[in-house]
Amino acid sequence: MADELIRIADGFYNIRGAFKLAGLIDIGTQASLVQLQRGDFVLLDSYPLTGEVAQRVLSLTDHGRAVRAILNLHPFHTTHLAATAEQFPKAELYGTLRHKQQAPSLNWQALHTDDRALHDQFADDLSFTVPRGVDLIPHSSALHFASVLAVHNASRTLHVDDTLSWSSLPLMKGLSFHPTLRFALHKRPGAAAEFRSWAEQLTSMCAGLQQLCTAHARKLPELDVSIEHSVNAALGRVSGMLDAHAKRYG
Repeated sequence: MADELIRIADGFYNIRGAFKLAGLIDIGTQASLVQLQRGDFVLLDSYPLTGEVAQRVLSLTDHGRAVRAILNLHPFHTTHLAATAEQFPKAELYGTLRHKQQAPSLNWQALHTDDRALHDQFADDLSFTVPRGVDLIPHSSALHFASVLAVHNASRTLHVDDTLSWSSLPLMKGLSFHPTLRFALHKRPGAAAEFRSWAEQLTSMCAGLQQLCTAHARKLPELDVSIEHSVNAALGRVSGMLDAHAKRYG
């Protein structure tokens, strides 16, 4: 299936790309091109652009010169860091600590994408949130739960990687927190309560949002209800697990 550049709203374009497990099963991945108020752009996440998608992005961004920054938001999405940095050599490159560790030769900016100071730099256009009660970068590479979630304020669009996942399968259809949450939660008192509080704040943050872009699906989510309601429903589905975690660890 060919890569796609989808216009989500004015100033927000989502790139649906390929990512194959064991080189066989395409579970898809994403990046987003977002226009800022002053006219330049940022890329949310890294993905190599080819063919028609590359031509359209270059046309939108003055041959890439208008891409101000690349913001890598998921610490375990590292495959395409070098290729994207090479395509946009003038863009400021940001990531989490793990991005820098995985690609130390790239020209990284000092701030991390989970730093409040970076969020403040882009506050006129983007709002960010980072899950609490879990490690953003866990010791186990199998735990892909946490990422930095980004909202483009002008288009009212949420860009999120593995933290929230969309499934169109009949018995699993809907928005859910990534299944590794139960393993990612800190095994200490208060962790479940911290995560629940963060998820409730995320639900409130999603009030009024109109578009949702999630990774690891070739198609965009097709929600039957509001994004706010969908996130709240996702929290409801893990409520029992959070209660059990709090009962065990406090």
